[in-house]
Amino acid sequence: MTDMEFGPRDILYIIGIIVTAVVTFLSTKHSLKDLIRDKNEALTQKINDMKVEMERINGKQNLQQQIIEQFQSQVLTHLPDLFAIIKEKKNGNSTRK
Repeated sequence: MTDMEFGPRDILYIIGIIVTAVVTFLSTKHSLKDLIRDKNEALTQKINDMKVEMERINGKQNLQQQIIEQFQSQVLTHLPDLFAIIKEKKNGNSTRK
């Protein structure tokens, strides 16, 4: 009983466990690689979509800024004159009554 001998059955059992462990490891590794690749592709697509959306939003903001600047240059410079005309008309109408 002091000698520990491995018979052919024991060796086959140990080999079976080792083979099962190696196959499980390799299949898990392959599955993880697929999962990581899929997640990477999905995240890359999201990043690209967000970049496109940012460019679209920046384009809108630039257009809005151009409109504001155009409004300021065309309308705001004439506001004092318009107020003066309105004031004159009010004063002119109130004196006629």
